[in-house]
Amino acid sequence: MSRSRSYSPITCQNPACPFFLIEDGKDLVKNGRNCAGNQQYFCKHCQKYFVETKNTPLYKSHLDRKEVEVICKHSMERTSIRGVARVTGHHQGTVIRYYRLIGEHAEVLSELFQQTPSLGRVELDELWTFVQKK
Repeated sequence: MSRSRSYSPITCQNPACPFFLIEDGKDLVKNGRNCAGNQQYFCKHCQKYFVETKNTPLYKSHLDRKEVEVICKHSMERTSIRGVARVTGHHQGTVIRYYRLIGEHAEVLSELFQQTPSLGRVELDELWTFVQKK
């Protein structure tokens, strides 16, 4: 008798799959790690492989997660690109690329949150009065 699979927070990342980003009914299997050390998964529905960093700014990244976090923290502090490059020891082009990736990901997330507002009547009224005052 085989043991039950452990829970995985990952969903299928293939847009052609009927279980694309759907939690219920997903059938994913861990399938080792790639050369960058990211966990690989296999979807039994669409027969496709993908890594855990798909659809994130870290997808196809050669930097460690901690190094990208340092770049993000410097971006929040509004440090210059040259300053971040000096502190981290990476090329300015690399810093610019991660700034762009993180910005694009933030735009997608903000659009997603704006599409499905779960605000009640009172919250919308307060939001409108705040906007009207500004």
